[in-house]
Amino acid sequence: MGYINHGSMSAIGIIFPVLAALSLAVRMYGWRHHSPIFEIDDILVVPAGLLTIAAGVALVIGTQMHIISEHSEAASTDADSAKLGKFEYAFWMGHVLAIGFIKLTILFLLRRVFKGRIHRTAFDYSNWTLIILVTLWTLVFLFFDIFACGTTPQASWESWNSLRKNCIDTFAMQTGGAVFSWVLDLAIFVEPLVMIRTLNMNRKRKIQTSLVFLCSGFAVVAGLLRMIPWIQLHVQDITHPTLRILATTFPISDQQGIISIVLFWTYMEIGVGFIVSCVPRIAWVLDKISLDPIISKIRSFPSNASLLKERYAHRRVDESEQSQSPWITMVRTKTSSGHRSDEDVELATAKNHI
Repeated sequence: MGYINHGSMSAIGIIFPVLAALSLAVRMYGWRHHSPIFEIDDILVVPAGLLTIAAGVALVIGTQMHIISEHSEAASTDADSAKLGKFEYAFWMGHVLAIGFIKLTILFLLRRVFKGRIHRTAFDYSNWTLIILVTLWTLVFLFFDIFACGTTPQASWESWNSLRKNCIDTFAMQTGGAVFSWVLDLAIFVEPLVMIRTLNMNRKRKIQTSLVFLCSGFAVVAGLLRMIPWIQLHVQDITHPTLRILATTFPISDQQGIISIVLFWTYMEIGVGFIVSCVPRIAWVLDKISLDPIISKIRSFPSNASLLKERYAHRRVDESEQSQSPWITMVRTKTSSGHRSDEDVELATAKNHI
């Protein structure tokens, strides 16, 4: 399967949940210390983050249970196929909600920055249009994922024939959802870049702000890489013995391999999209945090070290003097008092005897 294996699937299932948790922690710090009120995007980011973490955990568990990230073998049983189908059924519902909340988080964040203060602007109309379209996309494709097989969802995982006969064309459904999602990603990517020029800030700040919002380009690329496999699956003849997806050829019977590569790029879009939705707020929080105390401590470290070294040297000298002070005091006392020592008395007595 090439790059889709136990290691890569487990890696993205661990890395993105960790990054999502860290992003939420930074935003929580910003809420507590720098933000006076909650905005709508601050609320929407919570379910988006939880769904991103849950999807990553599901990938890791599915990999460890050998449900995904492998190839279907000739000896695969109906039970193995059912496990894969149930996993896929639950994941597609979760991915629609995750992507929907992520897009809405970004759109409401853009409203905070660019919305008109006195009267409605072109941005207000375009932004509300995108919010409505994303909401409709989420509700419609969530409904399709749940009721693709009518009131008998088990038909989607009982067998391949059952899926084709009792359910709608799921390949066409997922392809349509991926294409529409990517078009929305592209619109969300362009919207802030057009509006930044209207902000009342100097050129340097405009460039910095543009760089922050350019990060959403990664979400556009991730969405494109999720869309391509679905289009390839939809246009190819499923009666052919092999399918080619992203330069990788799979036997038509290798359901696990085909689904794994689609799951991989789907979660890549979710993980990258969530991180992108948090970048502007994280940049804002970091900009509010003053680094002067840390820099001053780093700069004062050499002087503190030299001061400690001098104190240590003085302490060694003092200890040396204290260790010799009883003998020095004795000698000084004897010399200053004018009395001779016992050795001097004995020497004088010997001279008298001579």
